[in-house]
Amino acid sequence: MKFAVIIFALLAASVLPPAPAARAQTERVCAACGQPIHEAYFETGGSFYHSRCFTCGYCKKPIDGPYTVFRKQNYHTPCFEEHVALKCAVCGGIIQGQYLLDYWGNAYHTRHKDDVLQCDFCQRFIVGALADSMTRLPGGRALCSTCAPNSVTSIRKARSIISDVVETLGSFGIDVDPRKIELRLVGEQELARIAESRSQDTKGFTDYLVNKGPFGKVRAETVKVYLLYGMPRMQMASTAAHELMHVWQFRNGRLDQDPALSEGSCNFAAYLVLRKTRGAEAEFIIDGMLKDPDRIYGEGFRRVKAYAEKEGIPAWLRLLKEKNPDLTRH
Repeated sequence: MKFAVIIFALLAASVLPPAPAARAQTERVCAACGQPIHEAYFETGGSFYHSRCFTCGYCKKPIDGPYTVFRKQNYHTPCFEEHVALKCAVCGGIIQGQYLLDYWGNAYHTRHKDDVLQCDFCQRFIVGALADSMTRLPGGRALCSTCAPNSVTSIRKARSIISDVVETLGSFGIDVDPRKIELRLVGEQELARIAESRSQDTKGFTDYLVNKGPFGKVRAETVKVYLLYGMPRMQMASTAAHELMHVWQFRNGRLDQDPALSEGSCNFAAYLVLRKTRGAEAEFIIDGMLKDPDRIYGEGFRRVKAYAEKEGIPAWLRLLKEKNPDLTRH
């Protein structure tokens, strides 16, 4: 889901050149140096200044022409517009009023939300250098020039990522044998068809097939993990960890768990991998998980995380094997 945060910019007030006020009749204190004023002074915003102290907050030189007040600071208007004013990362224009802010600190005019392409992974608007070598993926997804080089489009690379994720999960006592998993990379439409709306997560899906004989004895089992084609490496690692935790639950836990516990645990497994991997992309994904408002994938993850951090990871894994477990009882 593409997102941006709408916040409000403080309005900068441009005013005419200050004119020296009449000679002080009563003692006034300079807002800049704190000394009494016994000479001609400037007054702006209810504050008084020696003429020599009325300086630009950027260049520190005296102001003797048009100036702008922003966040209680005075600036030469050219200094403000060139060096201080918040500028749109798309068009470069000065922003006043509402604006969009992405995770990376880039600000945008709200009007660009519907007419400028955003990266499917990092959510940056794809403009300037970010558009130089952008990539279009099947289904219309777009990756900016920063994310495109890390796009995973081969099963060989996907298996390498799975191997790394399996090793990391194993260090937390979550053991999964990747040799018994059929791994496939598929496009958005194919993934949606396979999942049949059983999962909110459109980036991965795990399917189980158990062949049982008389008296319920398992003759054979097949586990298929589907990952979305073209995801950047970090996103694929996070998704793979989520799906491999489903595999662990299939083989070690119970399949009738509360979805909030099951999916929350899978997201917590992804969190463990991201936290150990680190880096800006990992922190970006973690931030989204921590803020996810969804009851199952967001709140479920946060509840599991709180439990595991308090009771320990082994206790969390034991909980997943219980019948009708209740996080609130522990």
